[in-house]
Amino acid sequence: MKVSYLKEMINKWRDREGEHIEYKLSTSALSKDVWETVSAFSNEGGGIILLGYKKLGDRYVPVGVKDPAKILDDFTSTVSQKFNFCPVVSANIAEDEGKPIIVIEVKEAPRYQKPIYIKDAGPLKGGFKRVGATDIRLTDEDVYRYYLERMGAPDAQPVNGTTLDDIEPATLSAFRNLRRLVNPNAPELSFDDKELLKAYNLLTKDSETLTAAGLLLFGKEEIVKRHFPAVRLDIIRIKGVEWGKDRDPFLSRDLTGNLITLRSSAIDFLDRFFLIPFHADERGERVEENAHRKALREALTNLLMHQNYFHRSPAQVRIYNDRIEFYNPGYSLKDPSLFGSPGSELRNPSIASVFYDIGWAEAKGTGLKTTIELLKKEGYPLPEYLNDIKHDTFTLVLPHPIAEITEQVTPQVTPQVTPQVELMDRVAATIKFCETPRTLKE
Repeated sequence: MKVSYLKEMINKWRDREGEHIEYKLSTSALSKDVWETVSAFSNEGGGIILLGYKKLGDRYVPVGVKDPAKILDDFTSTVSQKFNFCPVVSANIAEDEGKPIIVIEVKEAPRYQKPIYIKDAGPLKGGFKRVGATDIRLTDEDVYRYYLERMGAPDAQPVNGTTLDDIEPATLSAFRNLRRLVNPNAPELSFDDKELLKAYNLLTKDSETLTAAGLLLFGKEEIVKRHFPAVRLDIIRIKGVEWGKDRDPFLSRDLTGNLITLRSSAIDFLDRFFLIPFHADERGERVEENAHRKALREALTNLLMHQNYFHRSPAQVRIYNDRIEFYNPGYSLKDPSLFGSPGSELRNPSIASVFYDIGWAEAKGTGLKTTIELLKKEGYPLPEYLNDIKHDTFTLVLPHPIAEITEQVTPQVTPQVTPQVELMDRVAATIKFCETPRTLKE
C-alpha cells in the first residue's frame, strides 16, 4: 500500500470509523474482533484495518503496537488457516505520528468463495458482513444468499418439480408481440417455445426444468405462488406522510402472477392514479411523457429486475401524500452514490436480458442515469435512496412533483391532502368502481 494512500485514508477517517475502515487497539496481541472484521470486509466491499489506535472522545489516536514485527507475523501466519477460504489480504508495518502501527488491507472475496467465515465457528457464528461502521453476524438468509450466488446467478437456479407445462401460453405470446415491436427480425421469434426459453437460459441444461427466471417471467400464477410464495407486489395508498397510518384499502391493490403480467398491471394501476393525458405506442407505453412519469416506470422496472426473489417479504409501492416509495426486498448491489454513472451489477441477469429485449429496460445500466439527468433538466425533485444491507432491502423515494404540496412536512405538522392528490384519489377510485359492470343508477 502506498504511503500517500494510507495517509489520505487516515486523514479522511481520523474522527470516525466507516464502511471501509476499522480501528483496533491490539497493542500487544491480535484481538478476536480483528478476525471478525476480516470476515466482514471479505464479504462486503473490502476495507482497511488499522492496529494500534485508541478512541479518545470522538477521535482515534495512534498509541502504537509494542512489538509490531511479532503481531504482523502472528497475523500473516494465522490468516490462511483461520477461514474457510484464505482472504486476500496484505499487511504492513507503518507509522502514524511517530507511533508504529499495522495496516491490514482486505480485498472483497470473489463471489464463488463467499461467505468467508471463521472456520472453527461456522458460517452463522463465524461469518460477518459490514453494515456502516459495524461488523454484523450473518443471518440464515445471508448465508443462503451467498451459497446461491456461489452456484451462479440466483435467477439461474433450477426450480425442481417444474416443467414446460407450467408456462403460461398467453404470457409467452405477449412476450413475442413485445419482442417483435422492438425487433421484427429477431431470430428467436422463429423458435418454438422450448427453443425460445433455452435461448434466454430459462431452462436447465436438460431442457426439462424451468429456472427461477423462467418461472418468474412466464409461469402460471398458481405455480409461481407455490414456489415463490412471497412474490407479490403490494401497491398501498397511504393518505398521509407516515407509514402505518390512514391506509386506504379501496385504493390499494395486491398484484400477483408472473413478472410480465405483474409489471403491466402495476403500470396500469400507477397510470390511473397519476392521471395525465397521453397517447400510447404499439407496446402500450406512454409517449411524450414527462420526466417524473419516466422515473416511476424506471423505478418499477428496477424493482422487478433487481429484486431478491428468495427474500421472505413482498415488494411494495407506497403512495403517500408527498412521495412514492418503491420498497425492494434485496439491497442494491451497486453503491447508490454511483447511480448517476453508467453500469450496473445485475442480481438477475436472465430477467434483465428479457426486460432489455422487450424495451422495458435500457442496456448497460444507463436507465437510471438517464432518468436522473432528465429529472434535473426538467427541474423535478430527485429521488432518494435507502440501501439497508443489514436487512437486505432497498427503497427508492420519489417526491411528488406537485407545487402545492407543503414544502416542509414534519412529524409535528398535520399532513394535509393537497387538491391535486385528492383529485388523483377520486379519479382512481372512480375508475376502480367502474371496473365492475354497474347499473345506470349506480
